[in-house]
Amino acid sequence: MLDVIGIGLGPFNLSLAALLDNTNVRAKFFEQKPEFNWHKGMILPATTLQVPFMADLVTMIDPTSRYSFLNYLHTQKRLLKFYFLEEFKIYREEYNHYCQWVAGQLDSLRFATTVVDVQFYTEAGEEGFAVTVNECGETRTYHARHLVIGTGTRPTLPAPLQALAKDAPARCMHTAQFAERFDLDALTAAHQDAETPVKVLVLGSGQSSAEVYRALFDQQLDNTGAPKFMLDWFTRSAGFFPMEYSPLGLEHFSPAYTDYFYHLPRDTKAAVSAKQDLLYKGMGFDTIRDIYHRLYERSIRNQPLQSNLRTNCALISAEQADTDAPVTLAFTHSEQQQHFMADYDCVIAGTGYRYQLPDCLTGVLGDVAYDAYQQPEIGRDYTLSYRDTRTHAGKIFVQNQEVHSHGVGAPDLGLGAYRAGYIINELLGVNKYDTDALEVFQDFGAA
Repeated sequence: MLDVIGIGLGPFNLSLAALLDNTNVRAKFFEQKPEFNWHKGMILPATTLQVPFMADLVTMIDPTSRYSFLNYLHTQKRLLKFYFLEEFKIYREEYNHYCQWVAGQLDSLRFATTVVDVQFYTEAGEEGFAVTVNECGETRTYHARHLVIGTGTRPTLPAPLQALAKDAPARCMHTAQFAERFDLDALTAAHQDAETPVKVLVLGSGQSSAEVYRALFDQQLDNTGAPKFMLDWFTRSAGFFPMEYSPLGLEHFSPAYTDYFYHLPRDTKAAVSAKQDLLYKGMGFDTIRDIYHRLYERSIRNQPLQSNLRTNCALISAEQADTDAPVTLAFTHSEQQQHFMADYDCVIAGTGYRYQLPDCLTGVLGDVAYDAYQQPEIGRDYTLSYRDTRTHAGKIFVQNQEVHSHGVGAPDLGLGAYRAGYIINELLGVNKYDTDALEVFQDFGAA
């Protein structure tokens, strides 16, 4: 029997696997994709992480690990180049390659393997989980004392766009699919008999929407300055606002704030979370400035901008006569209370992600406790709580499923290594990793 099985291999379970490599814990991690890829659809030119390079897989809990980003640069013979670059934030493509470098060194990982079922398991005095996987067409069952769920979040679209994205994926997509799905040539070819250029709309005002808008803006004009397509950017928010990025604001992404938030009453947690969007959902200030520079440069000689930016625009409905026809969108301006409609050939929506435990856990979720908000109850040790605590000995740890219980730091890469170290301490029953070392200046609670 294994000590732990990890389901899903994003950065958080990869961090756990890398840190476990220095222990005697018997572990396997299963991922249905053929190789590690982190937000592949959003690896665009000039896009960087929104956190410093120290938010790699290991450094914040084990700076001596051979799986650090700096050691990656050393092995790639690029360390001096990075030193001269004098940048804290690294390119998203580089981060993805770094993670692939780590993944290539870990024997505990199994790619192209789908977990199809999980059940509680008790036999010969051993308790845990039976995990059935499909690997290269063959079905096999593994047994482990504990599970760690790292399947990530799923892109979500507004209700009016969901059917459209399914029926016409080339004309309606989430920003997470942009790099792999957006095809301007195909849109132009389908539109060649029209009198006006192709019209493209970006929805949302988060970092991914901003990056898609910037990438499209850069390819909008031909060599003569004429538009190859029209480009608009709408958001239902009151403005295109930056994410909070002051040092004291960033201290919300710390173990101290996690402890503080975890012990708040459940109703208070919901109210606090509703006010914290700009701590982790806004755009980077540098991205906004970068886009504004592009807009300003295009305004020289008062040439047409060929792009409209609108705020307070909430999407009401989306219709399409057939798969080759433009999409007709209806909006309401939330402050003016006015309705308007517009046709677009392609809609790209940066409308966030939703948290959802994977379907393979259906066989065990019936024993999991849920709160009044129908969210799974999660312990401070990142484990799902059971309705009857005496029922099962095996623990189900979760990574990036606990915003409602642990606060805004759940999806943050900078806390990923800390959480993995915390989970490893729980698995070992001893404090191998110092989870008290990441101190901040603030006290978030009363004296």
